[in-house]
Amino acid sequence: MNILTNPNKLRGFERHIKVDNVSRRSILKGLGLAGGFVLAAPVMSRPGFAAYQTGADKMPHGTVVNPRVFVSIASDGTVTIVAHRAEMGTGVRTSLPMIVAEEMEADWSRVRVQQAPGDEVKFGNQDTDGSRSTRHYLMPMRQIGASARTMLEAAAAKRWGVPATEVKAINHEVVHNASGRRIGFGELAADAARESVPSVEGLRLK
Repeated sequence: MNILTNPNKLRGFERHIKVDNVSRRSILKGLGLAGGFVLAAPVMSRPGFAAYQTGADKMPHGTVVNPRVFVSIASDGTVTIVAHRAEMGTGVRTSLPMIVAEEMEADWSRVRVQQAPGDEVKFGNQDTDGSRSTRHYLMPMRQIGASARTMLEAAAAKRWGVPATEVKAINHEVVHNASGRRIGFGELAADAARESVPSVEGLRLK
């Protein structure tokens, strides 16, 4: 029999149990103290956090930061982003492509997610364990998105005959503020595909 359902057995040890009359105010104070420690944790553990930024590089096949592998743009403007990690209930099939889309200024309503097959040579490490996909791939995914955005901006600048520094990708378009010109991702797709993939070191992240 479960001891918790037998009041006779409770009497044998209930004298050893002390129940404090805890007020709502004291509970809130305790939660506030705990919250303070939680908020301080990122500051105190920065060396540990920094290790996660390069954690994927230490895994078999490491990372692949190449927009030609992860991003494709159709002439109608639909952006397809590859999810290279399997979905195991943690939402990475959405969150990792969303990081790419955010960095490249793609309108999420015009993004399609495509699941990658198992191919670590092509996509980099694909282990889905330890709930670490976002921790490991936040920066690589941002770099992929920034590379795609840079290629789109370079293509628009060439088409308009202006410096690339004068154009900017904004919400699925590339805009030249000085002249008011703008062009959609779909219309730029073919030109952008001919651009060289920029080096990671020179990328401008949002």
